[in-house]
Amino acid sequence: MSIALRSVFAGAALALAGFGAVQAQDCPTEPMFVGVSGPNSDVRQSARRVDRGDWRTAAHFASEALESGTSNRNKNAAAINLCAALANEGDAGTAEACGMAIERNGDSWEAYTNRGGAYWLAGNPDAAIADFARAAELGAGEDAVAHNSALAQCNS
Repeated sequence: MSIALRSVFAGAALALAGFGAVQAQDCPTEPMFVGVSGPNSDVRQSARRVDRGDWRTAAHFASEALESGTSNRNKNAAAINLCAALANEGDAGTAEACGMAIERNGDSWEAYTNRGGAYWLAGNPDAAIADFARAAELGAGEDAVAHNSALAQCNS
């Protein structure tokens, strides 16, 4: 085998090895959560805090919106945000909050994304994967959906 041909094979082998390493790095280790905004100031603040990972403050603002006299649209968004916030706080009320988010927002990819993330953090990957799949049906092309789909695929 000529030196030139060996160099080509060696280069191809290195490229393939590098590709495998890049693929492994593309596997997320934690779920991604999303905030949903609305015209209500508490809902907007809770969504911003979810996006920043400020879980305690997100839960506060989402709870305020849910307890207020605001519209159902705002309460629907607040329920999704509360699910994300409580899941990341490890709060005992997470299951109830995420159930309420799904009940209020049955066709929302965000609700399924956040409940799937809550299941993942709680150590229930089968339920998380089912919710991530439903989120993918409802919100194909969304960054969080792609992220959580990759999480599920890399860990199944």
